[in-house]
Amino acid sequence: MDWSEIERERSLSVPDRLSITLERLILDGTLQPGEKLPPELELTERLGVSRVSLRQALHELERRGLIDRKPGRGTVVLSPSDARDASSAALGGVLRSSDPEISHILELRSIIEPPMAALASQHATERDLVQLEHLVAAMSAPESREHYAELDRAFHQAIAQYTHNPLLAMLNEQIANLIAPSRSTALQTQERRDTSTAAHRRILAAIAAGDAVAAEHEASAHIAAVHEQIVHAERAMQTGHLETGLD
Repeated sequence: MDWSEIERERSLSVPDRLSITLERLILDGTLQPGEKLPPELELTERLGVSRVSLRQALHELERRGLIDRKPGRGTVVLSPSDARDASSAALGGVLRSSDPEISHILELRSIIEPPMAALASQHATERDLVQLEHLVAAMSAPESREHYAELDRAFHQAIAQYTHNPLLAMLNEQIANLIAPSRSTALQTQERRDTSTAAHRRILAAIAAGDAVAAEHEASAHIAAVHEQIVHAERAMQTGHLETGLD
């Protein structure tokens, strides 16, 4: 990880720019759970920022449950909305106790995600919107199918985070583990990626406009379209005619 190359978003304050970049690295898996960040003094020197700005950024990430900071141990990356108590662990166990079909997973998404998008449209901050814009922009030129799947997951998890309801963010993180098969690279096609990216832009536009009805509608339409494309991809795989498009 080259900490000197962290991107800066000029429209935001230094702490916000730092926090959204670090958050994005956690959401897309560049910074893995359990990974330790460099010491504060080292980071301030590499990033060329003040210690105050860095601490404000880290405080924001800690508030969102993305890092854990302890004196003498340093700063450790957590999984997004990391389950920290017994009830969360129990929820994860229940969700993982079965092996649902993709149709069941997408049905669950259709119930959970559209209301989250609506809520995010009412609570997302300017720095939240910048983060979503970065993620959608990155989807236009992914490095690989695996990278696209990571960005896809990060986008939807970010929306859950931006409801600013930690319980919803926690729930979405647990469900994301079940959703993973629906993002399988084996089921991806160039058409599906293009369609999904366009849908993500529409969801983002509705959230940015503060339009809860449109955000919920676009999220619902997106999941329905994904379901249809996966069914088509599965049939194509069975007949040997699936074209993945991204090598």
